[in-house]
Formats: sequence, structure tokens, C-alpha cells
Amino acid sequence: MKRLKVSALIVMMVLLVATPVYAAPNEHADQAFDNKVVKRIDVDNIYQHVYHLSEVIGSRGAGTEGDQQTVEYLEDQFKSFGYQDVNVYEFTFESGGEEITSYNVEAVKEPMKNHDTGQTIIVGSHHDSVPWGQGANDDASGTAALLELARVFSNTPTDTTIKFVAFGAEEYGLWGSRNYAAAMTPEEVESTVAQFQMDMVGSEDAGELVMFTANGEKNLVTDLGAAAGSRVSELVPYSELGRSDHVPFHNLGIPAALFIHTPLEPWYHTADDTIEHISKEKLKDVASIVGAAIYQVARKDTPALEKSTVAPVPVDYYYEDPIL
Repeated sequence: MKRLKVSALIVMMVLLVATPVYAAPNEHADQAFDNKVVKRIDVDNIYQHVYHLSEVIGSRGAGTEGDQQTVEYLEDQFKSFGYQDVNVYEFTFESGGEEITSYNVEAVKEPMKNHDTGQTIIVGSHHDSVPWGQGANDDASGTAALLELARVFSNTPTDTTIKFVAFGAEEYGLWGSRNYAAAMTPEEVESTVAQFQMDMVGSEDAGELVMFTANGEKNLVTDLGAAAGSRVSELVPYSELGRSDHVPFHNLGIPAALFIHTPLEPWYHTADDTIEHISKEKLKDVASIVGAAIYQVARKDTPALEKSTVAPVPVDYYYEDPIL
């Protein structure tokens, strides 16, 4: 995640206008469709991925041996979940007069036969760290949550294509997501209805969860995220910020949002961003919210959703002013 400062969140009371099953967080939890995803999320899996990425591999700067080991780990994990369509996309960029090679790693969840809406969701994280740190929170946490959601959705019936993508070289200027977005065909852009980005989602010393859009406006992703939060956790506010891998998709006209805790932890972009500062509770919370939001679109018993006219659950969520 690029450098920023964000004000502390204001605690606000929010009225939820919804049908009874959505009337309050966790109400009728045993019956909620969210549990087809949420109850299968294993936070110990997420934590072990964070541990492997940050403690076993360690620093994962773009173009380094750690970067390569991370790519191999991601590819192996996706394949172990049963994904047949796993892709590693190489790209190069220049930094300080040097040409650097890094990679995006993608696993594609195909829709059920005869239940294909023709729509696609992209779920992202960035797998690199700053060169001088282990990046447990930035962004082993988001990548670990990405892997666990990929595992859960691997055998979940869906009517929507889901692409799980770990981007490289975010810390050098969003190079991985920029290359990925630039390679999308017009047809792929048109069919992609949402992009969820998880960046720095596990620090016990960071603030509350916020959904950031590049233009500070609500979109399908924030609608889905707020609705999911109201059902499985708590309502999540939205705000305005670029500086992460949601931006290239926003620039293509795809609804996109960054899920991150703010204000940031004091170890941000330091050598102290290590596993002992990671909160299992926060990891589980974000994975549950994003997973439930994705499932709202992708479950096979819902109709295809249009990008411009979606209000999956009528919740009232608020804007939180950032201080950059």
C-alpha cells in the first residue's frame, strides 16, 4: 500500500432498511445464505499463509528470489485447491534504471454448466512487499485471505466467473495490476462487474475497515461490501483513495474498491511489519465480508446483476473523510 494518513473513523449509528433476514448483523445466521461461504472460512488457514509468506519466504520485493518463491507458492496453492486454470503472467518494468521482472498469478473459477451469467468478478491482493521488510500485513494478509477465499469458492456452485489474482510489483507503482488491466480485452472489461481489492487487512494495531474507491463515490462493490458487513459483521463505511490495485480497474470503468484498515499501523513499510502484529479476528472479518459480498453476486440462485443498477440489500452506509 502506498504512503497515506487517514483520520480515525467516527463511530456512527446507522439504520438498516431491509427485509427481516437482513435486518441486523448476524440475525438468523443459521439460515443466511452467507454461511455457505462464511462458515467454511478457516482463519487458521489464512494465518498459516501469512506465516509462510512473511516468515518462511520473508521479503518479497519485486524481482527478488523471494518474489519468485512467492509466485511458486501461489501457483502450488491454487492447484492444490483443484483449479485447472492457473496462469502466471510475466511483466517487466523499469525502476532506477534497472529492468525488473515480476508476475501476476491468477486462478479462474468457472461457473456451473448451464448456469453462466456471462459476468466476471475479480478478487485481488498484491503479493509483493517492500524490499526491506517481511510485509506480514502489507500484503501477506490480503494475499492469505485471497487464497482462503479461492479455496472456499473452488467447490462452491456459482453462476459467475471469479478470477482470483495476486498482483506483483504494487509497491513500485501498481505495475502488476496496471499490466493485468491493460491486457484485458474490451469483451472482458464489459463482462467484469466488480473488482474487490484486499490490501493490509490483518494488523491488530490498525484502525477500522474502510472501503476506498478511486473517486470517492459508491459503486457496486461498496454496495455489496456494506450489505455483507451488515449481515455477517458490521456496517463498513466508504471513502476516497487511490494508491492501490483497484485503481487500474476503476480507470476501465469497472466498479472497484479497496478493503483496508485505517488509520494504518505504526509498522507500515518498516522491518517491523511481522507476524506478531497480525490479528486473526481481523483476517477472518475481512475474508467473511468480502466472501459474502462476492457470493451475493455469484450464487447460482440469483439473477445476473447489472453494473449500474444494483442495490443487493438496501442498507444506508456513510462516507468517511480521509486525511491524506
